[in-house]
Amino acid sequence: MEKLEQIQQTLREVDERVPAAFRLALGRGLGDRLYAPPSPAEEEEDDVANFVASLLLPPLSATEAAEDDSRLALAEPEPDGDGTQPGALRLLCGSCYVPRHDHDAHFVHPGAGALGVADGVGAYMLYGVDAGAFSRGLMESARAEASAAAPPVSPYALLEVAHEKTVASGAPGASTAAILSLAADGRVLKWAYVGDSGFAVLRGGRIARRSAPQRHFYTEAPFQLAGDTRNSDGVACASVGEAGARAGDVVVAGTDGLFDNVGDAQLERAVMMGTELGFSPKNMADVIAGVAYEASRRPGGGGKPDDITVVVAFVVPSES
Repeated sequence: MEKLEQIQQTLREVDERVPAAFRLALGRGLGDRLYAPPSPAEEEEDDVANFVASLLLPPLSATEAAEDDSRLALAEPEPDGDGTQPGALRLLCGSCYVPRHDHDAHFVHPGAGALGVADGVGAYMLYGVDAGAFSRGLMESARAEASAAAPPVSPYALLEVAHEKTVASGAPGASTAAILSLAADGRVLKWAYVGDSGFAVLRGGRIARRSAPQRHFYTEAPFQLAGDTRNSDGVACASVGEAGARAGDVVVAGTDGLFDNVGDAQLERAVMMGTELGFSPKNMADVIAGVAYEASRRPGGGGKPDDITVVVAFVVPSES
């Protein structure tokens, strides 16, 4: 697990390679609560502003948004941008974890083309329970099952087996969870999630697919998987789906520590500019987690202090 000091150092290292335009586009410093980033020099202001303006896309119309969603929803392979027939794809992943209570967990299995995030339900702390035990059990079991299963792996099947094994292990507590994978040829992205751990798929700098949190409206409590099945919503309640994948797509999975603190527009800007600047998935995960951490400590309230887990996956040609 990365410590806060490591996250701070990572952000400093990333910041050394990031022009002032990145900070300006995000609307705040990469780490103004962690350290003091430099401001652009006066003579650079116009260049910075022009660079930012060139990268920020105008809002989509309702028709354009529907077309974007429709294109992503196609499960059949689409021609790549140059019109050639598509080849096999794979996930290139990186992650960042900024702990607060240490209730989050995640896994990445490049060989199986699968990844997952989980968030232990903090209320169990009130009963002297390790509230991260169940989330860790889910992710450890999901990764083990991904290693053993023949491809393509099914996110729902991984979640189902992980839940059964974690319950059987006697791990206490409960957790939300989200698992995603690429189909065998890498042209279809699949997912299964329970609660408010989720994901966003970005194509061409825009969020083309976004998970919708599952919550009990009478309490606003998220759906959860639990060791005591009487208190569990169960894997059968999972939101399951799939969508066509393309080279160049960016998948961002995270716990509610990410999505409660970073809005869609800010996430789009971070991914768009990180792509433009040639960030690796790990660099991009670090920066997004840093932005979420800053927002969680926003002066005057408005942020939600929490564990923050970010997994970034680039969809790339298998031969790359």
